[in-house]
Amino acid sequence: MHRFFVEPEQISGSTAVIAGDDAHHIQNVLRLHIGEEIILCNGRGTDYRAVIQSMGKEQVRTELLSSEPSGTEPVTKVTLLQALPKASKMETVIQKCVELGMYELIPISTVRTVVRLANARDGEKKRIRWQRISEEAAKQSGRGIIPQIHTPVSFEETVAHLKSDLKIILWEEERENSLRKVLQGLIDRPASVAMLIGPEGGLDQKEADLARQHGWTTVSLGSRILRTETAGMAALAAIMYQLEELE
Repeated sequence: MHRFFVEPEQISGSTAVIAGDDAHHIQNVLRLHIGEEIILCNGRGTDYRAVIQSMGKEQVRTELLSSEPSGTEPVTKVTLLQALPKASKMETVIQKCVELGMYELIPISTVRTVVRLANARDGEKKRIRWQRISEEAAKQSGRGIIPQIHTPVSFEETVAHLKSDLKIILWEEERENSLRKVLQGLIDRPASVAMLIGPEGGLDQKEADLARQHGWTTVSLGSRILRTETAGMAALAAIMYQLEELE
């Protein structure tokens, strides 16, 4: 059954109105008809079974038949902090990590980050595009929320102020702690996990030391060095598996 996101304000009583690109998609691409059922999600973890009542030029009106919690959201909320990668790699990271169950993504700049944003306006422009990619991936994978993509921030600001039950940094220089060892050592399932991935050139020693001072744990993913766009996906999949979110 086709699935669409609606804002809570688009829902009134037992009626929901779909507008914009989704209304166009329903009528002109999918060519759905009055009386057909679809699934609506309010982006807050609730799904609605709905039936199309009427169609206009710019909107589709539906009747809500039933509602239930989305069954696709992980119990543990994983925040990915991704150093800004080159070219279109961030788009791939967002798409795949949303599919895997990421809760939100915070782009960060580090000492060795090659990509530099011209100004705040440039950062917001990229964020808007990345948010659209997150929404499309959420639709495709049947998510109950649209993971939020934040505006880029500095490494120092992030490691100092981010709150999470478990805070880990994937660092190729780590020789003692593996991600597997840290996850298997957990006594209780964390409600939130923050995972930081460095840039193509990796994090430097001073950055790793600063993060440890603020309660972050450096971990490795084994003897092979992964690309920055691969590391987050691999680590997220491992976390979801270990926390039994892939069952």
